[in-house]
Amino acid sequence: MDNKTIESVLEKYTRQLMSLPGVTGTGLGLCDGIPCIKVFVAGLTEETKKEIPDQLEGHQVKIEESGTFTAY
Repeated sequence: MDNKTIESVLEKYTRQLMSLPGVTGTGLGLCDGIPCIKVFVAGLTEETKKEIPDQLEGHQVKIEESGTFTAY
């Protein structure tokens, strides 16, 4: 794995990920007990799956269908 922290990798790629259709947010989480990058989408489609990589600079990426976020 690269020496870059997962936080710095998330910061580097958030703008790119957020520009993809259907992506509503990004964040850090746990995947099988290991820190990972989470990409939240309004609706999971085949196109979305193809656009979002499984890993970024050695860190696992997981797609989660969240619907849309609304600020109150």
